[in-house]
Amino acid sequence: MDCKKVQEFILTDYIDGRMADKQMSLVEGHLAYCRVCKDLLINLKKELVEPLTNAPSAAPDASLWLQIKQTIEEEQLQQVEKSLVPDFWERVRSAVHIPRPAMALASIVTMIFMIGSTGQLFINSQFVKINGPDQVAYLSSLINEPLAVDTNNGNDPQTPIEQYFL
Repeated sequence: MDCKKVQEFILTDYIDGRMADKQMSLVEGHLAYCRVCKDLLINLKKELVEPLTNAPSAAPDASLWLQIKQTIEEEQLQQVEKSLVPDFWERVRSAVHIPRPAMALASIVTMIFMIGSTGQLFINSQFVKINGPDQVAYLSSLINEPLAVDTNNGNDPQTPIEQYFL
């Protein structure tokens, strides 16, 4: 047994005499050859145990122990009740397991943004209404050219833009 472990036993159970027989024999075997641990035990007994051997023992009255016992039992009962009824978030977490909640939230926000930006989420109507003559009139007003009017009975004069594209 190493000194650190023996010193821990000396500070806790050995000095009180509340150590298992097997461990006590190991500690005593170590104390037989280790002077450092033996000196620690002697100093502890001299400074901690001897001043208290002649001290009068004062026992608290029974009502104090009863109050302490009731407080401990109430706290244990509250802990049991708490553990039986999980809070809302614990129930949600146990029902839905999401290994990376931040990634899931970012994905949902991105999908909502993409769907919303295309207009498919909130608008069910058609965006562009096709009205051929009005659109042709508007485009020809942009290039400051008169509309082509069919005055030649089939001989349709073409505007420069029509000639370019046709």
